[in-house]
Amino acid sequence: MTGPTQQHQHVETIDQAVHTYAIHVGGTMDGANTRDPVGYTPYAQAWENNISVCLENVGAALVRNPWVVVNGRRLWRSLQEILAEVLTADDPPALRARRLWEFARRHRYHYTTGDDEVKDTVKMLNVYGYTLCWDEAYTLANLWQAAGLKIRRGVPHGHCTTEVFYDGAYHLLDSDEHLLYLRRDNRTVASEEDLARDHDLVRRGHAYGILAEQDPATEARTAALFGYSGPRAGGRPLLARHRMDLELRPGEALLWEWADRGKYHGYGARPPRLANGRLRFRPPLDASAGTWAEQMANLISTGAMLVPALPSEESWLQYRIAAPYVCVGGRVSGVAGWRVELSFDGASWAPVRDGDLDAHFPPAGPPRYAYHLRLSGRSVALQELAIETDLQMAPLSLPALEVGTNEIRYLDAGEGPRRVRVTHVWQERGDVEPPARPTAARQPVPGAVADAAQVEFAWEPVAGAVDYEFRLGERADLGLALSPVFERLMSRTPGRGAARWRVPGPGLLNPGQVYFWRVRGRNAAGLWGPLGPAWRFTAAGPGVPLEPHLAVDYEHRTMTLCWRPNPAGEPPHHYEVYGSDERGFTAHRSAYQRQEGPARPASTQPANLLAETEGTALLVVGPQVPDERGNRAFYRVVAVDGHGRRSGPSDYAAAPLPFVFSRPPARAVAGQQAVWVCRSLRAEGDLRCLSDGPHRYQAAFRDQDVLSFILDEGPEFLALDARSGRLVVEPPHDRLGFHTVTIRVQRLQGGKDAVGFDLEVIAEGCT
Repeated sequence: MTGPTQQHQHVETIDQAVHTYAIHVGGTMDGANTRDPVGYTPYAQAWENNISVCLENVGAALVRNPWVVVNGRRLWRSLQEILAEVLTADDPPALRARRLWEFARRHRYHYTTGDDEVKDTVKMLNVYGYTLCWDEAYTLANLWQAAGLKIRRGVPHGHCTTEVFYDGAYHLLDSDEHLLYLRRDNRTVASEEDLARDHDLVRRGHAYGILAEQDPATEARTAALFGYSGPRAGGRPLLARHRMDLELRPGEALLWEWADRGKYHGYGARPPRLANGRLRFRPPLDASAGTWAEQMANLISTGAMLVPALPSEESWLQYRIAAPYVCVGGRVSGVAGWRVELSFDGASWAPVRDGDLDAHFPPAGPPRYAYHLRLSGRSVALQELAIETDLQMAPLSLPALEVGTNEIRYLDAGEGPRRVRVTHVWQERGDVEPPARPTAARQPVPGAVADAAQVEFAWEPVAGAVDYEFRLGERADLGLALSPVFERLMSRTPGRGAARWRVPGPGLLNPGQVYFWRVRGRNAAGLWGPLGPAWRFTAAGPGVPLEPHLAVDYEHRTMTLCWRPNPAGEPPHHYEVYGSDERGFTAHRSAYQRQEGPARPASTQPANLLAETEGTALLVVGPQVPDERGNRAFYRVVAVDGHGRRSGPSDYAAAPLPFVFSRPPARAVAGQQAVWVCRSLRAEGDLRCLSDGPHRYQAAFRDQDVLSFILDEGPEFLALDARSGRLVVEPPHDRLGFHTVTIRVQRLQGGKDAVGFDLEVIAEGCT
């Protein structure tokens, strides 16, 4: 076992355009195995083993586009190289879209430069490593479009997304908030239109990725972002013109460094996670050059431009410094006796004081990838000129060594001779042992059958593990989780690090489907252990009822809810019918808390289970239906098999709105007042966000039905309240007989209904 920290170095001298070598890293800890899974918020990392990688031109010729790739990853110099790493040639469109979404969300966190810099995917991945939603909507769209996929702008409230088209439809894959919601088949990725129509699809998902808490209130607030149901159109321009091209002159070196020296580009506060590397240029000066002319000739040979070239005048030595990373500061040394100036356009020059370049690269200034340095003088020789430029780098893009044997590939685009020196510096720790590999699944035991609606996973606790990562998917390799619901840190769940986790709701797994799951543990030092084996089980239970719809009988003012049994899964023994006036409601068998906006406390709502039936149809609206058993605007159905296992809730069936369901009066007694209420179904809308001044996320129930009750035809002794539908009947004695009445109900959002009846006025005492 190595000591707490031991520093190591490997130097490789290269004279070929492609060169491979290996480095073995000892100990137990590295940056990858001490890092949180990357999510929405900045990730935590307990330790970093890498210190620097120096790529230096020690030859006499220019070296074009040199790079170092470790273990076949992070060759991200252009969009096409990114695609080559992420995709395979035979990936169908759906898998291409998913793989690129997975890649994008695993290599950034939620932050921004405040300008368009991080809308360029190549810059974002290599230089910055973070985006906000309006940036990420571009960076992922760039990848999809480069991969030949069609995209469409999303229109959520207070958020930016891009949808991708495949299999004949658009789908929402949001790599900022880690949003991927499945339809009720648990295979098809939903579109934004699906989410705006049915908020329950969002509530049964998981927003903000693996680092977010398992919190129903968060899912409800996320659902409130999706409310637009109108036409959708428009794409996004492809913003990925940047390339990580690099030319190293003799004496020039690029240093990838993991240290955070606090230097960055951006118009806001300091980013939580960054790295600062350097571009170092030390022209190989000829110390034997004696005359001024010999010195100048030597400097010109190092890439300097001499203006003017007459030895009788003061001369300007001018160097151009360029990097594929944004420049954020630096220093010039070895220039005593020379005047130093800096320019970004080669025309306007500013003095550099005491060799310090930092003032010329303020965080809130324009992003700079190149600049000119001018040195003026002729009486003092340059002995050790050094120009060091500080660069901002995305930590997750750096050529990191990991514990074990690392395969490294050097490559460049040169054709002539070259001599390049690559120096890796790292440290090793072996004073902390990782948790062991999980070996035993307690439930479901491998190969078992488990209730799809409420399966609980439990495994033998691993000694020393204080947290676990859980993943479930349809394939044994578990390269892709089924959805973000099934990527969990146990410390972010109600179990708080326990060796168990329960599926958060019904309907998330398909009956008859084989699934695989695996876990790994993390100890108190932040060191992850190896993944456990992929354990398999089969989900059991009835399938989600299909095609719920309402059969309307206008003659009798009734509606019957009908549905079709799902052929998948166990045959249903009976069904549960749920109803609500909330569009996109969630089925609840018991009272529940409903979040009604961040400024309002959650309210307690009664259960919305209305009835149980063994058939596939149920009368749910009508004059004879008690309110506790129906007369709602929206319905869902749950199947229950003979073992009491429940399916997930069906899609909702929506009633035509408005719809009058109360029975009108047939008779009225002359000289007596009677009251009848024209009762109509009405929706109470759903939780949606609107902007209110500076507050962008004012969530509240919106789009409630506003009804107007209008007396289109009827005698003068009727009085109808236009808002409530309350009809007061008070016929005089001289109006005996039949009277035609027509009441129209209009919905402000669109739609109308009318009920007509003949009202008989009878004398007192008549039957």
